[in-house]
Amino acid sequence: MALVEERGAVAGVVLMTPPHNMILSWIGDDSAIDAIAHELHAAGLTIPGVNSSAEVARKFALKWSELSGRSFRIQMAQRIYQLSRVRNEVRAAGRLREPDESDDVLLRKWRAAFSVDAEGMDREEAEKNAALPLPQSRHLMLWEVEGTAVSMAGFAGPTPNGIRVAWVYTPPENRGKGFAGACVAALSQKLLDDGRTFCFLYTDLANPTSNHVYQTIGYEPVTDATVYSFLVN
Repeated sequence: MALVEERGAVAGVVLMTPPHNMILSWIGDDSAIDAIAHELHAAGLTIPGVNSSAEVARKFALKWSELSGRSFRIQMAQRIYQLSRVRNEVRAAGRLREPDESDDVLLRKWRAAFSVDAEGMDREEAEKNAALPLPQSRHLMLWEVEGTAVSMAGFAGPTPNGIRVAWVYTPPENRGKGFAGACVAALSQKLLDDGRTFCFLYTDLANPTSNHVYQTIGYEPVTDATVYSFLVN
């Protein structure tokens, strides 16, 4: 983790946990982006990709490609949404509940499937990761209909005012029935009731269905973010 200072103020922050992509904060000055790229290149670091707001990520990718000679491609175009009030509309039948030990096998299966479907992870790696205990910072909830779990959603990353909703997954046989929307709506309301001012989440812009569902719940667009991968030429 490092930062760029300009006239005594923080102009940008960079974070990377190898072998994962580098994360850049919002940066308003192109010279700070250039400084980060030059310092990292001089240090001989290998950067697999970059994740940041759309414009900052693009500018860094262009500079890093210029310095390293590596081309790049968009790994995922995302949109960040925020919700401060859940819209009350008719939703799918069922209820939100905490998982228990009897759900462990199902959750491992769904966690692996989510990593494959939403994150493009190799199935073997996804199943290996899903077999590990869930980190204490992550919490999963289930949507249950007549005693059967049909969808899941989770939350993590609390800030002083908000919290992130993530890992929304419905198995193929249960899709198109409104379960994911109902699950996210109920979870979002629970998090607001627990004292959060707002909830936020990331969506894949290549998935218009999820973007539409979240907006019907009350999530509003904040900004776009892009993940770029650097290619081995």
